[in-house]
Amino acid sequence: MNLLSTEAVTDENVRQYAIQRLAKLLRHPDDLVYKADDVRRKLAQEKLLIDAQLNTDVRRQFDDVQEGLEMLYSTKGQIDRVKTDMQKVDQLCNRAQSYLTNFDRIQKISVANRNFVRTDEFYRQFSEFHEQYVHVREMLADAKTNFEQGDFNLLRLHYFLYKLEDFRGRAMGFSGVNDADSEQTLAQMFGGLDGLVLEFEQFLWHVAGGIYDLALRNRANVIVQLLKVIETEEAADRAQEREVEGAVLVRRQSLVGGVRRPSMASSVMARGPKKERKVKHYRQKLLDLLRQFVAGRVTEFFKQEAKGLDAVEEVTGFVIDELTFVAEAVAPAFPPNYFIFDFFVNEYHQAVVKNTNELVAGDLEGGAILTLLRWVREYHSALRKQLSIPKDQLKPALLEGREDQLAQEYLDIAVSKIREWITNLMRTETNTFTGRQDAPSMGEDGLYVTGGSVYLFEIVNQNIDLVIDAQRAKLLCDLMAECNKVFQDIGKQWRDLLDVEKIKQIETPESVAEGLVDYTMALANEQIRSVVQAETIRDETGDRLSRSHQERFKAELSQSMDIFMNIAESATQTLADIVFSDLRPITAALYTAEWYQEDLLQPVIETLKDYCQDFQDHLDKYLYKRLMQDLLSRFALSYVDAASGKVKFRKGKSSEKLNLELHRATKFFKEHMDSGAVTETLSIVRILISLIDSTPTMIFLEFFSVKKQYPDLPLALVEDILAKRDDLDKQQLKGILESLRQKSKGETGSSLAKQRTLFSKLKSYPPLGSVSKGRFL
Repeated sequence: MNLLSTEAVTDENVRQYAIQRLAKLLRHPDDLVYKADDVRRKLAQEKLLIDAQLNTDVRRQFDDVQEGLEMLYSTKGQIDRVKTDMQKVDQLCNRAQSYLTNFDRIQKISVANRNFVRTDEFYRQFSEFHEQYVHVREMLADAKTNFEQGDFNLLRLHYFLYKLEDFRGRAMGFSGVNDADSEQTLAQMFGGLDGLVLEFEQFLWHVAGGIYDLALRNRANVIVQLLKVIETEEAADRAQEREVEGAVLVRRQSLVGGVRRPSMASSVMARGPKKERKVKHYRQKLLDLLRQFVAGRVTEFFKQEAKGLDAVEEVTGFVIDELTFVAEAVAPAFPPNYFIFDFFVNEYHQAVVKNTNELVAGDLEGGAILTLLRWVREYHSALRKQLSIPKDQLKPALLEGREDQLAQEYLDIAVSKIREWITNLMRTETNTFTGRQDAPSMGEDGLYVTGGSVYLFEIVNQNIDLVIDAQRAKLLCDLMAECNKVFQDIGKQWRDLLDVEKIKQIETPESVAEGLVDYTMALANEQIRSVVQAETIRDETGDRLSRSHQERFKAELSQSMDIFMNIAESATQTLADIVFSDLRPITAALYTAEWYQEDLLQPVIETLKDYCQDFQDHLDKYLYKRLMQDLLSRFALSYVDAASGKVKFRKGKSSEKLNLELHRATKFFKEHMDSGAVTETLSIVRILISLIDSTPTMIFLEFFSVKKQYPDLPLALVEDILAKRDDLDKQQLKGILESLRQKSKGETGSSLAKQRTLFSKLKSYPPLGSVSKGRFL
């Protein structure tokens, strides 16, 4: 079923392919007339070529199959011939044995002859054993004496000692398990050999322990001899293991077969029995010795040179020098199958990891953590650049993957210290701010300052420099994020303090210390200095980071700048609040009888002159412009907000006085600000004048003309102005208000939210053009 469905799908695919190809060849209806024959001939030629190629391929496949079958047939015949030949050989062997009537006796005589030869050789070696033993002991004593000069031959010494051990093994094997006297005699004779072997091994490992000294003295030949001895013993170990495995296999086969094989026994007898040899594992012992040697050198360096984390960076140079020496002087003497350089790399690294973990086991200071993190990065980088050792090869990871944990520990310590220092700084700053015993400090440019930003960023910069030196970009971003939290806390403290001091200044000025305005200017100026320092860090330090962290770091510093700017704006708003608290009695009298009778603007301008002169002399230029804009806006809004009080707009007199005061105010503010900004801001007062002066028939047009430019003009304000005009009777007022409300019904706060102007800042009227229903009916 699957085959059928597969063929159907295949046929459908072929059909689709054919349709697509024809569609490409015959694109237009006329092609059926002019190209159809050419296409048919072309496709016929292609079909002939494909058929010919298929026939050739099929014929080739058949030829290959036929050749394979012929080879299989010929192979079967060859196997049969080999079988026949082997049967003939077996018959000839059996026939030849029948010709030799004494074949078994000849075979026994041959074995006896070989045994006699071996016995004679064994007797000769047995007789010379003591002499050779003494010779080897003397050679070993001479080697120990001449060790420092390197005048000894390990290979020759090991060769003779190995022969003695081999002879002892064969001798103990020949003694037989039932001959207790022979075994005891041989044990007494060979008793000193064990001590000699042990003494040789101690000397051998003593030589191995001085492998660096040998390399330094260009005695690579001694290292090679050492390794040749070890390789010889390793070969003997492997042979012993194979012999044991073979003996086990023979026992299993004999148990399974039920009989023993004479041929195997004969071969063993021919070789001569031999006592099982003790496996020595010299290679593993050498590697263990080198492992201990490396661990000792690294530990000694940590104790003598890298005392504590302050000098831990010296470890990198030590490891590189050691591994360079190994690569140049030690590794060439080792066989390739030792992979000795990788072995030393691994052992040095593991020893460094062990000693580093011991260093960081206790509580660490922030600077020590950063030193450690910087060193970890430099360690891996240096090994990769100078020795081409990738980080993945170094297992386990340095610090065992605790970098992130240590970075978090540093961050906690650093933030705790920063918060502690800044808390102390804020305590001093706020005490000075509230006490105001002396005038604030003045900078070289004549601006009041507190000096807090210098100490603040000294603290911050110190930690930033440490993190940059440690090359931990992510940690730097995290540090700035935590600093922003501290800055936000500072901002809240300053705003709360400004509110408290402002309220005291306004409500009970006699109970507070003088100089709040000066200290508020100093605070605002200090925030600008903080913004400048944050901007410098953002631009200079941010460009040194990788792109992956640069954007976040700059965003964090931009947030810091916003925090300081918000504090500065709170300070300037406090200044504006203080100024207008002094003007409150005058602004409260606008449009009252007192206003019509007296010149109330002059004391306002004089008060503003006094304040503005101080602001101009001691406040940052940018903040001074912002503050003047705020004062101008409040001044204009005070004239509009005053319409909500118990006032009366007198026909002719109100607009005349307003125009006069507007002219004088414009002249004053233009002395401190851009004339265009002054004209634009005071335009809301001109709108007030136009609404007071408009005739009943023109009020509707005037209102909606203003609404085009100021969509958030409150209808309640217009209602107040019209209701307090003395030239409109109730009937006229009712009709005008009804028409204005009907026209304004479609306007909502949501439609005007994106078009806010100065009218949205009015305190006495709902924002966004809300309609007051039936207020004056």
